[in-house]
Amino acid sequence: MYKVLLVDDEVEMLDSLVKILSFRKEFEITPCNNPQEAVELIKNTDFDLVISDLKMKDIDGIEILNNALNQNPETVVIIISGYGTIESSVEAIKLGAFDFIEKPFASKKLFEVIDRGLKNKVILQNESEETNEDLIKIVHESAQMKEIINIVKKIAPTEMNVLIIGESGTGKELIARAIHNLSKGKNNPFVPVNCGALPEQLFESELFGHERGAFTGAIKTKPGLLEFANNGTFFFDEIGEMSLSLQVKLLRMLEERKIRRVGGQSEIDINVRIIAATNKDLEKLVKDGLFRDDLFYRLNSMKIEVPPLRERKDDILPLILSYVKHLCSSRGQKQRRFTNSAEEALINYPWPGNVRELQNIINRTYYLCSNDIIQLSDLPLPISKKADEIPNEIISLDYKEAKQKVLEKFEMDYLTHHLRLNDGNISKTADSCGLDRRSIHRLISRYNIIFKE
Repeated sequence: MYKVLLVDDEVEMLDSLVKILSFRKEFEITPCNNPQEAVELIKNTDFDLVISDLKMKDIDGIEILNNALNQNPETVVIIISGYGTIESSVEAIKLGAFDFIEKPFASKKLFEVIDRGLKNKVILQNESEETNEDLIKIVHESAQMKEIINIVKKIAPTEMNVLIIGESGTGKELIARAIHNLSKGKNNPFVPVNCGALPEQLFESELFGHERGAFTGAIKTKPGLLEFANNGTFFFDEIGEMSLSLQVKLLRMLEERKIRRVGGQSEIDINVRIIAATNKDLEKLVKDGLFRDDLFYRLNSMKIEVPPLRERKDDILPLILSYVKHLCSSRGQKQRRFTNSAEEALINYPWPGNVRELQNIINRTYYLCSNDIIQLSDLPLPISKKADEIPNEIISLDYKEAKQKVLEKFEMDYLTHHLRLNDGNISKTADSCGLDRRSIHRLISRYNIIFKE
């Protein structure tokens, strides 16, 4: 059902319009011969179609047009004009009217314009929805991720800073990019940086830039990444790794919207949206004095918590099928599928490396399997291992203890397996597991695994 508003201060003309449009059962018609009342109606009702005369007393069709489009830019507005007002009608189209119809007109002509307008409205709505989904670029089916995507859509057009929390590999950067892609600054740079990847002095220079001669090796002036991201989005990955001294400078930038290059004297205006992510408990770091509370509150304007993949199993199969479809398409091959037992094993696997590990394992499985149907035996050992092999001593524990023991044993067996495959090489092991070097070192230290690098 389409809501239609007809506006004309000539009662006879208004009655004629009502009679013509009444032939269409899908129209819910509201006639109005008082333009001032029409403005109030527009404010209180979301009309799909507004048909208005151009020349009326007190308020003309242009004002009706402006009010309708201000209330809802997708409203189809058609202007009816008499002889001698064609130039004004053309002006109305420039201001956003879909079309104008010159008096006198046949009902067939009116319906043709209406149908084109409503069809155009549907196309634009579909394109808008498809564009948003394309820009988000996150495969998801779980209720948790749907809620996160809804939050992303709501906060993206704002300027608030965002803090994204979740385990490594859960897709925090994808969410940050989705926020940027739906933001007002989407046509400006999105600049990601890992806060634990560079030494402090080098990181400060990369972030704020430096002047020539600021330090040994600074042979020329170099703008920083924050300058490059101006009017766009800056993504601080693993913000919990940032040193306290750099935290002070970042806080100053957030408060004053100015930066100073290393070795520089003048301040540079900066307008950057900040999105930060971490797999650490920042509130605990604040209590331990390792993270500034004032910076935490600045970054925490909006917090998004991304659950690990094992807690959103509805996303596992769609992600897997999406990756396989992409691999098959990129190589011009027939679409591959999984047996039921293989799918069940993949869904029940705990995915300690989350989405990053999933993508890595699916890539390896795809290239090592030569059949169109991927079976349970084609999957890596940690996944294909049967669930009923859990020892009795673990089954006898309560749920939380049992889960912790199983995860610990899995992590140790999984890491040991990959270290052996890669001859103890940390970088290769990190790549094959879908983890970073820091995570591999932490696991080695936790389980006292002996290896040679």
